[in-house]
Amino acid sequence: MARAAPAATRAASILAFLTANPSRGFRISELAEHLGMNLASAHATLAVLCDAGFLLRDPVHRTYVLGPALAVTGFAALEQHPALGAAIEQADLLAGELGAEIGVTAIAGRDVIFVARRGGPAALAATIGYPGDRSPLLAPIGAIFMAWADDDTVAEWLARAELPPHLADGYREILAEIRERGFSVPLPPIGSPAVQDAISRVRSEPTDRGAEHNLAGVLQQTDEMLVPLSRLSPTDEIVYKTIAAPIFDPLGRVLLSLSITGPDHAVAVDDVLRLGHRLAQAATVATREVRGRAPGSDVPIGTAVSGGST
Repeated sequence: MARAAPAATRAASILAFLTANPSRGFRISELAEHLGMNLASAHATLAVLCDAGFLLRDPVHRTYVLGPALAVTGFAALEQHPALGAAIEQADLLAGELGAEIGVTAIAGRDVIFVARRGGPAALAATIGYPGDRSPLLAPIGAIFMAWADDDTVAEWLARAELPPHLADGYREILAEIRERGFSVPLPPIGSPAVQDAISRVRSEPTDRGAEHNLAGVLQQTDEMLVPLSRLSPTDEIVYKTIAAPIFDPLGRVLLSLSITGPDHAVAVDDVLRLGHRLAQAATVATREVRGRAPGSDVPIGTAVSGGST
């Protein structure tokens, strides 16, 4: 692995932090504290980013916000990654059809990043997240991305969460079930106040290793964050946090995830399965549009097959 360049790391950290906190500007002292930088290094990095138009500095309040050049960067990224547009299009359709909130997430380095949300009451944003929000990719967070990953990647995901062997084995079994079923069903404990507080601390202090260790400890307190539906009957009822389905790239990797946010009341397992299959269908449409393919398939999903479409 290439050795990280400190200046590049500082710039990336600043941009990621401001993207995840778009509601206000931050003074240099605040950024230095949140990101574990000394003032001199932070000042030099901020100056370069402002000169490039990636940040703007308010001369009165001496705060920094994202600059207009990043909007152009975003448009260019959408052009280069059509899967994002395809996923957001499906999210719009599902939100209208189901009357529910639909989310789009992606892997961003060692994090899961919230890309877009469609539908649902605005009040949900406080608990579901805003575009730009990041959560560390440690078990069980990001299971939908890990279900089709290679063994080494899954092992790293589990190890980062500092899981005891029995819990790690349980998550491996659930990943296998997700692959077979085609979608995951996280339960409310994964979004509990304790977990949300721990994630907020990581977002606020992304360079503090203690914050991630604390999150790992909170996530270990229960094994009821992902539901093994195979152990339930169709008439059983559950309260679920989300249902998530994968969008694959042409190499068979999970590129993005579509998710449905669950209601605050119990739902029959049969209805959860129905929603999961509908969500997986929408994810397959998005996969086809970018000529992606599921792992184990030699033919991209976007390739025409004689005898009609499926």
